[in-house]
Amino acid sequence: MVTVRDVMTEAPKSVLESDNLVHVARVMRDEDVGCVPVVDDTGRLVGMLTDRDLVVEAMAASDDPTLRQAGELMRGDIHSVDADAPVTHVVETMGRQRVRRLPVVAAGKLVGVVGVADLAKNLPTAAVGELMALISKSGHKDKLP
Repeated sequence: MVTVRDVMTEAPKSVLESDNLVHVARVMRDEDVGCVPVVDDTGRLVGMLTDRDLVVEAMAASDDPTLRQAGELMRGDIHSVDADAPVTHVVETMGRQRVRRLPVVAAGKLVGVVGVADLAKNLPTAAVGELMALISKSGHKDKLP
């Protein structure tokens, strides 16, 4: 059985709830990613921030992004998947939640992120195509719920 751990991107760069939004944007730029997990001081996943969240919410607000913290803007009601779950579970969850990326946890701690690109490298093209159709069919959220 192929598990989420087999296809995920391991040890993603994360930010703290207290990090300012300029730092978050620089992490995304430097790591060339469209989302970043937000963790507490113990490494427990508490939210996610997407590049879309930064642009739409933070930049449009005309506030000084050095004064706003990741914890203020993050999506805290996120869905995650267990690292040892079957990869079919992540496909189902992405389709049901209409998201392109999910954080991966093990024992409550962030261990990875799995996205459509990870699945495309490891699953048959038809399966990835079906997932993309499902995400798009319901109106892709482009952010974690």
